[in-house]
Amino acid sequence: MFYKIDVQSAYYHDEGNWYWNLKRFPGAYFDPNGCIVFESEQDYRFCGLLHLSIGPENTGVRHKNVGMSISDIPGYRKLDPPLSSLWTQKQRRAAKV
Repeated sequence: MFYKIDVQSAYYHDEGNWYWNLKRFPGAYFDPNGCIVFESEQDYRFCGLLHLSIGPENTGVRHKNVGMSISDIPGYRKLDPPLSSLWTQKQRRAAKV
């Protein structure tokens, strides 16, 4: 378990607005400061701020063009310490999507 968050699948994005689709649940999306956990596929599919039809394998956050990210989704959890504080510069560059 990572940060005591028990999930079956998880993805990270540096800007928090573009991810691979979750296929196993519970699942989570992470950004540099926190995460959003979807306990079930139903919670994921009916989240009004996700745009699941962007592509067959991709999910985007609605209105990302105006700066929205997973941190705008109700239930977003800030991590302490944030992921960004744990990585070296090299690891941050490698994690950018």
